[in-house]
Amino acid sequence: MKKLLKKLRFRYIGTFSILLSLLLFCSGCWSNKEVETLAFVTLSSYDYTQINGQDVWTAATLILKPQGSQGQDEGKKSSLSSNTEQLFTGQGVTMQDAIRNYSAKLSTVPFYGYATGIILGEEAAKEKLPEIIEHRSRFPQTRPRDILLVAKGEAKEILKTRGTMDQLFSAEVSQFIDLKATNTGKSYSMYFYKFVSWLTSDDRDAVLPQIKIIPLESDNKESGDNPKTEGSIIEGLGVFQSGHLVGWLDQEQTIGFLLLTQKINKGPISIPVQKDGTMFNYFLSSSTYKVKPVVSNEEISYQVTIQTKGEIDENNGLRLTKEDIEQLEPVISEKLKKIATATVKQAKTYKADFLGFSEKLHHKDPKTFHALGSEWREAFVNANVEINVKAKIISTGRLKEELEVNPPNE
Repeated sequence: MKKLLKKLRFRYIGTFSILLSLLLFCSGCWSNKEVETLAFVTLSSYDYTQINGQDVWTAATLILKPQGSQGQDEGKKSSLSSNTEQLFTGQGVTMQDAIRNYSAKLSTVPFYGYATGIILGEEAAKEKLPEIIEHRSRFPQTRPRDILLVAKGEAKEILKTRGTMDQLFSAEVSQFIDLKATNTGKSYSMYFYKFVSWLTSDDRDAVLPQIKIIPLESDNKESGDNPKTEGSIIEGLGVFQSGHLVGWLDQEQTIGFLLLTQKINKGPISIPVQKDGTMFNYFLSSSTYKVKPVVSNEEISYQVTIQTKGEIDENNGLRLTKEDIEQLEPVISEKLKKIATATVKQAKTYKADFLGFSEKLHHKDPKTFHALGSEWREAFVNANVEINVKAKIISTGRLKEELEVNPPNE
C-alpha cells in the first residue's frame, strides 16, 4: 500500500511539474501580435497589364487609419468616416512582388483577417484569374465569405473613389453585397467559397458582381482642395468561362439571371412595363423558378417555369379593378419572359452556362451529361429553351381608380 501511495505521489508531482512548466513558458498565444504592430486591411484590388511584353501587376489596398492619426476635428466624427481608410499601391512583375512593394511602404504588418474582400481589375480577370484565386486560396487569412467583385476598367481606380454617407468604402461595398445586391436586382451576392466552387465546377460557369466608376451628380460633388467628383456603383455582372472574364450582363440581363437561377423573397425589384403606350412599374417581391431538362431522341432541351408576385404602387392613369388586373398580368408575364429570354441568348453568345442549366442536366441525367464530355457547353448553346412566366399582382396600393383632381375654377 505504501509503495502504491509513493508511486502515485511521484506521478502527481511529475504532472504538477509539467503543468507548471506550461504555465511559465507557454502563457499567452505563441503567435500573437500587438494591435499597434498591425495594419488592418479592409479591401484589396489586383490589376494586370503588359508593357513592352513585360508583365506588370498593380496591387492596391485600403488600410484602416488608427483613430489617433485622424486629428482632433476628425476625431469628433464617427469612427467610420470616409477619411479613415488610406490607399497604398505597389507594382511588380509578379503579383507577389506588387504586394510586397505596397507592404514595404507600411510601418506596420498588413493584417487581412478583417478584410471584406477583393476587387479584380478587368484585364486581371481576363488574363490572370486562376493565378489570383489560387494565391488567395493558399493564403491563411482568406475567409470563405470574403466578397469578390470585378471592375469595369482598373480596380485600383475604384478604391480611389472612397465612401459616402460617412461610411468606410469597404463597409459600403460589403453591406451592399450582403443586403441589397440580389434583393434590388442590381447584381448578385458572390463570396469567395461559392465563386471557387463555380469556377472549378465541371457543369457550370461563374459570375461576379460588376463595380464601375460613375460621375457624381452636381448636388453630390464635394468642394475644397481635393473635391470628390466620382463615385462607384455595383450594377450588372461579369461573366466567366474557363477561368477567364468573357463579357458583361447589363441591368436587365442581370434581372434575367436572377429570375432563372434564384428564389427571390426579399424584393422589391422594380421592373418598368408598358401597356397601350402607358408606362408603369411592377415591383417584384417574390419569385420562384424551375428548370426541367428534357432528353428526347438524343436532343437536349430545357423547360423553364417562373412564377412571380408583385405590386403596382402607382397606376399612371391605369384602371386597377379586378378585371383590369387580369389583363395586366399577361403583359407583365410577357415582359419578364422577354428579359429571361434575352439573358439565355446572351449566355449562348458567350458560350458560358452561368445559368446552371447543364448542372441541372448533370443531376437529373448523369449518363447523358457524361456522354457530352468536354462538349457540354456546346450542348447548352444548341439546346432549345422554353420559358413560361406567370406573374401575379398581389397589391395595388390603396387606390383602385385614378385619383381625379377637381379642375380649377374658370
